[in-house]
Amino acid sequence: MGRPVGVTILSILDFVGGAFCVLCGVGMIAGGGFVAATLSKQTQNAGAAGLIASMGAALGFILIIFAAVYFLLGWALLQLKDWARIVTMVFAGIGAVLQLPGLISSLTRLHMGGLLVGGVLLAIDALIFWYLLTPEVKSAFQQRQARAAAA
Repeated sequence: MGRPVGVTILSILDFVGGAFCVLCGVGMIAGGGFVAATLSKQTQNAGAAGLIASMGAALGFILIIFAAVYFLLGWALLQLKDWARIVTMVFAGIGAVLQLPGLISSLTRLHMGGLLVGGVLLAIDALIFWYLLTPEVKSAFQQRQARAAAA
């Protein structure tokens, strides 16, 4: 049995997410410096400018770390590493839990757009979690692990 198609799709989405994080991280670093330089020229407040530049750099660095995690997870899913399946399930579970407050808020305010988006994102997280628990997917990861142990 080869790699399931859904696992390949999830790994590609991890690579896309990693690329997006890199772009956003570089943008945060450059944007923080640009805003800081502009603020410094307009208000002559070097302290605030330095703080904004530092925050942009810190957030950009954090996003680049997330990108590395996404790339590593995508590669490990392609290699059918069981830990990557488990980490992906944990991330899907965290994503689902983080959707709940927004969904509840949208429900209490009857905000249909937020309710729709939150519901779709919650469904995607639940679908990823369910898919990675299906017997076919679990057996693909376990067979890879058995082949690695036998070699």
